[in-house]
Amino acid sequence: MTAQALYLGIDIGGTNIKSGLVDKSGQITNQYKRKTPQNLPDLKLAIIDIVNQAQAQVGDQLKGVGFSAPGQVVSETGVVHVGGAIPFIDGLNFKHFIKENFGLPAAAINDGKAAAQAELWQGHLTDVENGLVLLLGTGVGGGIVLNGQLHQGSHFQAGELSYMYASSSDMTTENAMGRRGSAVIFVNKSRELLGLAPGDGEEVFQVLEKGTNPEVTALFDQYCQDIVYIVHTLQISLDLDRVVLGGGISAQPLVLKGIQDKYDALRRDVPWFNDSFEPIEIGLCKYGSEANLIGAVYQLLIEE
Repeated sequence: MTAQALYLGIDIGGTNIKSGLVDKSGQITNQYKRKTPQNLPDLKLAIIDIVNQAQAQVGDQLKGVGFSAPGQVVSETGVVHVGGAIPFIDGLNFKHFIKENFGLPAAAINDGKAAAQAELWQGHLTDVENGLVLLLGTGVGGGIVLNGQLHQGSHFQAGELSYMYASSSDMTTENAMGRRGSAVIFVNKSRELLGLAPGDGEEVFQVLEKGTNPEVTALFDQYCQDIVYIVHTLQISLDLDRVVLGGGISAQPLVLKGIQDKYDALRRDVPWFNDSFEPIEIGLCKYGSEANLIGAVYQLLIEE
């Protein structure tokens, strides 16, 4: 009996590297997470270690590696141009790197597009003609589906929503959506307001649930409003049917509720928007924080 083919998905984020083994049906196992190194040599060593661990677990069953990363990732070549939240990966060729070190095929795709591939494959965008995946993390990743297919753009830069500005009067880094819509920055600012040491968002959302800190509540309201600004802008540009949210923070029920409430308020308070555009569905990615891993592997399967 032939052993089942397995593929390694590696999602390189601004904060963490996630990895997992994925089969041809999209089932994922053996997931791991580690901090993202802060320089290219250490990142390469981390990738080698992750692949070595996978090979030690499954041996010859490992048939390839799919990468998800921020920035302009040219899927045809596997090269990153402008690393987004990880600028030092600029110029890294994932395909060549894996081929040279392991003799395995590899694919690479932008993180937002990887999530969209997963949701298109067998997630919550399978039946959608025009949709959007929003990844809420260190920045804001986007994966756009047009006419039932992933839209990468002429230069593989479609969906780089972190570079969207909230207004033309302030086109600075601080006013870009990569910062205003950053879940990491929101959590860090909230923890500072609460006098907490750096950490994850659990304690922040406990406070939000209780409604005991008006400053943190106001910060969260603004965060949700900024995400709705992105949704609104793309809805009127692309006539979307559905938006699904991903990224670690999307696991918090308050996030979907907060964004839905702000979207409903926009439709209620702006008559022309409500009268001219049909309401769109806002939901969650089926695969949550696993979407990037599954989508990166699906990109490899498509190329093979």
